Amino acid sequence: MRKPKVKHTDVAAYVLGVLDQAEAYAFEKHLKACERCGRQVAEFTSVEGALAKAAPRYLSPGATATRRPGGIVVRRCGRLSMLTAHLVAVLLACVVAALMSSHRSSGRYRGDSSDPDISSPTPLDDGPVADSDQRSLPLPLVFQ
Repeated sequence: MRKPKVKHTDVAAYVLGVLDQAEAYAFEKHLKACERCGRQVAEFTSVEGALAKAAPRYLSPGATATRRPGGIVVRRCGRLSMLTAHLVAVLLACVVAALMSSHRSSGRYRGDSSDPDISSPTPLDDGPVADSDQRSLPLPLVFQ
């Protein structure tokens, strides 16, 4: 297994708790020898505490903040995302309706085709239907 490389730029990640276990252990060993990183950890610790207190104040009304195990604050805004999803669905339905409408009005589906080989079926006129005339349907229908 490769030994994690410690950088002086890992200070903020260490304070916020986003380093994995091996990186955090390596950084803690580095902290014992590096005075500069020790000062930065102290500075970032006070900033991290202030950020944790200030975060809920600046959330939108429908948003919620949850703290993950690594200390990361995740913000969710359920109402806004649902509204966006509904608007996208309505917009998509309008586009589909407009495309279908323009496709029908182009004359492609009308019976007035100018092609002589294509004709509309003409209804048969067999005269009045008598009571004795019984026609059967392909499927038996039962009405209750």
